[in-house]
Amino acid sequence: MEQAYEEERKKLERVIQHIEAGQSQLKLAGQTPVHPRASAAPLKEFLGEYGDGLNLALAQPYFGRIDYADLSDTAIRPDMSIYIGATQIMKEDVCSWTAPVARLWYTNESSYTARGQGRRSERNIPVRVDLKRFLRIRDKQLLEINDIFRRMLAGPTDIDKSALADALSSVGEDGRRLQAIIETIEPHQYEAIANQRNPALIVQGAPGSGKSEIGLHRIAYLLSPFNEIESATPPTPETTLFIGPSKAFLEYARDVLPTLNVSAGVQQTTLRDWFLDRRATRLRVRDGLLGNLNDQGRMKVETFKGSLAMADMLDKHVRRLTERVRRQCRALSGFPIEIDAGRSVQVMTSDIQKSLQAALARASDGTGLNSRRQTFLRLAADAVLERYWEIRDAFGEDTESRRRTVSRQVAEYCNDAWPRYDVRRSYVALLQDVDTVLRLARNNLSEDEAHTLKVSAGRMLDGGFLDSDEGALTYLDHLFNGTIKRQYRHIVVDEAQDVSPIEFKLLSLASTNNLFTVLGDLAQRLTPYRGIHRWRALDRVLGRAETAVQYARLSYRSNKHITRFNNRILRLFNKSLPAPTPFDRDGHRPEIHRHSTNNAMHRCVIEDLSRIRSLPGFSDARIAILARDRNIFNEFYTGCVDAGRDDIEFADRSSFSTSRTILAQIPEVRGLEYDAVIVLGVNVSFSNTEFNQKLLYLATTRAKHYLAIHWARRISPILTDISLRGIREVDRRNQ
Repeated sequence: MEQAYEEERKKLERVIQHIEAGQSQLKLAGQTPVHPRASAAPLKEFLGEYGDGLNLALAQPYFGRIDYADLSDTAIRPDMSIYIGATQIMKEDVCSWTAPVARLWYTNESSYTARGQGRRSERNIPVRVDLKRFLRIRDKQLLEINDIFRRMLAGPTDIDKSALADALSSVGEDGRRLQAIIETIEPHQYEAIANQRNPALIVQGAPGSGKSEIGLHRIAYLLSPFNEIESATPPTPETTLFIGPSKAFLEYARDVLPTLNVSAGVQQTTLRDWFLDRRATRLRVRDGLLGNLNDQGRMKVETFKGSLAMADMLDKHVRRLTERVRRQCRALSGFPIEIDAGRSVQVMTSDIQKSLQAALARASDGTGLNSRRQTFLRLAADAVLERYWEIRDAFGEDTESRRRTVSRQVAEYCNDAWPRYDVRRSYVALLQDVDTVLRLARNNLSEDEAHTLKVSAGRMLDGGFLDSDEGALTYLDHLFNGTIKRQYRHIVVDEAQDVSPIEFKLLSLASTNNLFTVLGDLAQRLTPYRGIHRWRALDRVLGRAETAVQYARLSYRSNKHITRFNNRILRLFNKSLPAPTPFDRDGHRPEIHRHSTNNAMHRCVIEDLSRIRSLPGFSDARIAILARDRNIFNEFYTGCVDAGRDDIEFADRSSFSTSRTILAQIPEVRGLEYDAVIVLGVNVSFSNTEFNQKLLYLATTRAKHYLAIHWARRISPILTDISLRGIREVDRRNQ
């Protein structure tokens, strides 16, 4: 092995020298005032296809080596050695992890697909893999080599788990941001990332299964020059959209794409911000329903608002308005317009009808009803000016002023027949019209539910709209104002279980090709009135034939003891989804701490922060202290102030905290993970409802290495309903 190590060390030196030479040429080219086009070609050839990734490749040019024999009839070099890294370095046989040949590294397959000149020129290359060697390189230094497969020796046939186990065991700095995982991609993850057969891919993934990493790596894979998308317009960074669950999560994941050679341009935003940028109407939306809906009739009503049935009802509503406009405008007759004092022109009935026909003919191109109204008014005014050319010439330099005069009077005359529709008032008026709702909703609402909808709508204009209304309001805004344009060629939606079908329809309206990557976990859907209850509910939006659902059951985040405990909570509210399979990683067992009072609990937790950091390897651990109730949250913070602890930072969904210790309410940490998690106040008030079960599950699944649950007086019935076998129970009432 020493000889192999020395050979690999010399190889690494040559590659680094090549990269540094390329960097020097790039720097020289940038300093040259006029760079001749003739000299650009050899520079590009020298740098390979990933010249922009040289800085990235310098510290770690590659991580894997594959030796294989080409068994095809056209083999030129039967014995090959290639290296796998983030960046393509052609001269040194370093291939990008997105290259077709990299499939040999990530899977146990004995062939890969090579593409010739042109996207449709493909052939299957059969191979015999002789060696897979993992190389641990950090800061240009070769630290370790490990032959994870040798054909001539007995040994494992899968990718060795040591690199993955090391990565998962890291505590502290390495966990402050979401990381690229090209070294440790598992075969099932690779199949999802490299899936190009299905335009729409849904990944149902357990907590910590790498869903977010799959989505971000699939962005990089489909943006690479090796993608096999048979389209004249493949995705580009500017036509790629990533929807994250919160601004905090987006900050947490911001470094992944740059380390995957994805240049700037990918839009990364939350769904609410994306809606906000695409609405012509300002709305006041409040999150007023979370966990507070006990009435099943009200629940059905709020769920209906986010359904495709609601979208159908709004479509029919706008079609009714359009037909009303058509009838009313057809009844208009000609009318005079005063150009200036003592001088007027006549708008002919034929002018109105021609303008109406032209404006309504655009109904199928995504133009909203209000936008078509503007077209109607402009065409009618133009017809007047065109017909009376002698008057137009008489305007002289004041033509635009006269045009505005004509347009204003046309609008005043036609306004009753074709008013400008207000999104908010039209939405409320529709929901308050019980007969119309029942007729348009068909069998999706009962009469009692329609009356419930009417009552809730009566408070909207004064009290503000609920988060359950936002998707429907944004959709109606689009129907009125044509605000959403088709511009994206790949849309990725993370934590998609909380995105309602009508919101997915809005995203599909912005897609040119329905290429989607949908990532979520139905078991983590907190809001019962919004989101997806089953993935096949998206068939109408994404297309059933074009959509594949893949399952990611293996949970990498938590150690095996924490994952098994989490599964017991999961089974309280969901028995249909497969339970996450724990990655075989040992560690601390979950702890349950009992206290006499809340104040005592707070004091013990503050003291425990030092104890946790004294554990081996935990000195730089990121610790999250989570609570359900706002009063416990505030009481604990007051205790921190009294104890002189000023190093604990509030965390919310608006920004990602890099503090070593954060305090947050449970819903605010969706999509995030921490080395240690402490859950406060899981006492009898943490009642045994499905919502609270899901909240506790969300909290406990954030923990990587350490989990502690604290309660005072009487324990939550959720914890009495599950087995505490293997859990460390600590009675601290005497402390």
